[in-house]
Formats: sequence, structure tokens, C-alpha cells
Amino acid sequence: MLQIEKVQKRIANISVGPSTLRGQPKGTMSIVINFLSNLDLNVFKNANEERVFKGKLDSQTEYLKNLMSSGSWGFARKVLNIFLFQVVHDIYLSEEYSLKKLIPFLEVALDNPNAKKLLKRAKERSCKFCWRNIKSLEKEESDEIQKFAKIIAKDEFGVDRCYLDLYFWRE
Repeated sequence: MLQIEKVQKRIANISVGPSTLRGQPKGTMSIVINFLSNLDLNVFKNANEERVFKGKLDSQTEYLKNLMSSGSWGFARKVLNIFLFQVVHDIYLSEEYSLKKLIPFLEVALDNPNAKKLLKRAKERSCKFCWRNIKSLEKEESDEIQKFAKIIAKDEFGVDRCYLDLYFWRE
């Protein structure tokens, strides 16, 4: 019988590579992978509305941020978004924790390439939001960018925002 914990640990390990945590202090990767491997996915099981999911995601982001020596909210959110995307799309974990319903609520993982693509589109639409870098990203800035990403994802591609990375990658 397949051990669901092993599937989660594998996804934690493949979701977070050196490029994901570029610029973070030594030891951050093991802290992050340990956190993701042991994250109780039941936390998200009953998130049937976006605001409920977002509250749970915000809490987990704070927990992870506080474990990381850099204390970077932006990096914590980025790795959670990458991890949750993979978890929701894994047939075993998604079924075990009833996570498929989260797809419309998932955020696009913010990094420089994705943020720059969104900034370009924002300028074309005379919208403005703040982006410096992932290291200094705070919750309020992220919320603004994610709201805009949701609009772009639907308007331009007809998808949920978590898939923007697929469309932006090597655009």
C-alpha cells in the first residue's frame, strides 16, 4: 500500500530546488523541505471558499516565515505556492485530502520572471502595483499582484491564476 507521507515528502523535495531559494541563507532548504514534508494538508481540506483558503495559506506562510532565518514572507509564500500547486495536482494527495477544489484559489508563484510579465501587463492596462523582489515582498503587495494575476489569467488565457507560470514560462 502506498504511504501518502512518502508522496508528500517527495513533492516537498522536488518542489523546492536551489533556484527557488536563491539568495537565502545556508540551511534554508532543509528547513523548508522539512516544513513542507510535515505540513498537515488537512488544514486545507475544508477550505471551500477562497477567503477561507487564503486565511489558511496566510497562517502557513507566517509559520514558515518564522522558521526561516531570513524571515522573508515572500520566499515563504513562494515555496508554499509551488508546493501546493504540485500537491493539488498529485492524484494521491489531492484525493486523500480533497484538494482539487482548491485550484481556483491557488496563487501563481511569484518570482522575478512572473512578476515582470504581470508588471508589463499592468502598465498596458494602466494599473499599478509594487514589485521590488521576492525577498522583500510583503503580504499586502502580494495580495494586489494576485488580484491582478487572477484577472489576467481569466482575460488572456481563460485559466485559473495558478497556471500563469505555464503560460509565462519562456514567453
